[in-house]
Amino acid sequence: MIDKKRITINQITTNNLSLQQAVAAYAKAGLRGITPWRDKIEQAGLATSKAIIADAGLTVTGFCIAGLFTQKGVEGRQVQIDEARRAIDMAAALGSPSIVTVVGGLLPGSRSLADARGFAFDALAETLAHARACGVTLAIEALHPMYAPDWSVVATLRDANDWCDRLGEGTGLAVDSYHVWWDPTAAAEIARAGRAGRLSALHVSDWLPDTRSLLLDRGIPGEGVIDNRGIVQTMKEAGFDGWTEVEIFSERLWAEPADDVLRRIIHGCSATL
Repeated sequence: MIDKKRITINQITTNNLSLQQAVAAYAKAGLRGITPWRDKIEQAGLATSKAIIADAGLTVTGFCIAGLFTQKGVEGRQVQIDEARRAIDMAAALGSPSIVTVVGGLLPGSRSLADARGFAFDALAETLAHARACGVTLAIEALHPMYAPDWSVVATLRDANDWCDRLGEGTGLAVDSYHVWWDPTAAAEIARAGRAGRLSALHVSDWLPDTRSLLLDRGIPGEGVIDNRGIVQTMKEAGFDGWTEVEIFSERLWAEPADDVLRRIIHGCSATL
């Protein structure tokens, strides 16, 4: 049974709540970690956000997000890099050890994966020096291949590991069970990342067999088909000793009372992790 005090909640899981409401709900549920999203921090203000989180005794375990370098194409490249740097600054100010990095999908008007990957890699490399200076790890998240057109051309943990090898210090992996559960090489790549000391984050949720939306219909651990317990165990065996982060994008759950959702999350994690 997992210790709920080592469960952290990615704030997108309770996207219907403000930062202050989310922090209060997590603390009430006996949870001790939060991974905030930039928009929620900006709404509350950085100084106020830091105070709200600290006063509740919560730990900032991560931050979302930096990247999407391909989104605005060649003309918007510097804009995206500057936005990533500002997000890194915010993560550092909140005391987050890492920032989730989603590199972006295909370039506008292009079908070339090679062009998109080269473009995103170079932009990420240019951003890395700032992350290093701030002491924040760029935790590259591999997304399911069906997200490649819009969100990420890094589709496997092998891709993410290869990029980390090329980029070097200051990079790591955010391993998300929703995106890697299907990959027969995932365990080997987690072990590879563990040997390199680059396991930065672990996200869990569930893949529903009757999902209505790949983006916005994830399940609570135990509701679907993912072997989250196996992935958590593989991470631990590879040397990961960090928080287990619940990250659930779900319009269905956003419409439900947050206290009920958190109770179900704690139960699901206790039963299945």
